[in-house]
Amino acid sequence: MPRRREYDRASIDDLLRANQGVVKRSDLLTAGVPNPTITRWCGVRGRWQRVLPGVVLGHRGTPTTVERRRAALVYAGEGARISGVHALDLHAALTAPLGRDEEVLVVVPQDRHRTSADFCVVERSERDPGRTVRRGFPVTSAARACADAVRGHDLSADDVRELMSSVLRHERCSLRQLEREVLGGPTQRSGPARAALRELGAGVRSAAEAKALQLVSSSDLVQPLWNRPVVVAGRWLGEADAFWPELGVVLEIDSMLWHLGARALRRTQAKARRYAAAGLTLITIAPADLLADPRGFLETLRSALAVATARRIG
Repeated sequence: MPRRREYDRASIDDLLRANQGVVKRSDLLTAGVPNPTITRWCGVRGRWQRVLPGVVLGHRGTPTTVERRRAALVYAGEGARISGVHALDLHAALTAPLGRDEEVLVVVPQDRHRTSADFCVVERSERDPGRTVRRGFPVTSAARACADAVRGHDLSADDVRELMSSVLRHERCSLRQLEREVLGGPTQRSGPARAALRELGAGVRSAAEAKALQLVSSSDLVQPLWNRPVVVAGRWLGEADAFWPELGVVLEIDSMLWHLGARALRRTQAKARRYAAAGLTLITIAPADLLADPRGFLETLRSALAVATARRIG
């Protein structure tokens, strides 16, 4: 009867602790743990579990988010980087908590032949994913992570818009960086992201301004002053896309871009307080909404001007 191979259990425990409880099966073999022992301990009644092909977790419980991330990196191999929503979470760029069952996207070099498995989604890429580390994990840049995340199969246009806005609002990257990653990445499933980029950028705002001018100018509404400073009682309050000084109504066509980031948000809030203190009615509309429903925009404006007129008369 062959003798069992001896190994130091304390050193195995140290190996697991040093790697957040996640190790390659090959590392256990190298450390002296016999293959049958690994198989037995990863069995139904064992002390360990196989979480991904060739990857062992040193306990039987449900893997934590940290353990899933570590397992994905171990499985993907050297040079792998976490991307997508897990990377955004590590960048502290999400507004909502990450789901426990969220798949972990890892980006590997183009010449790495590794397929996706279970909760680990592997994506090969020729583009440099960056050299960023967050909370001990190698991750792609926030812009790259966002570009990868918004190509998800189950994301709606609103989901894509909110995710991209969140990254910019947390000031984890610039609009230019995000644009470079979205436009430079795969075109498959990138339509919603490209549309959101147009909405976030100045181009759609200019188109919306032109549309608003055309709609109001050709209507029977009282005509405003366009692109003028809002001055009340000699005090400058802000810049308006359209201003009805006699009625005290201000129109602003606001791209999401102008409200992203803490400082931009504070400036917007301060301006709104100045308008309110001066007794002005502020109407805001997103460029995409104006372009999608011009008739609804005109009716909203008509109602607001009617209320302001009645208030002035009364």
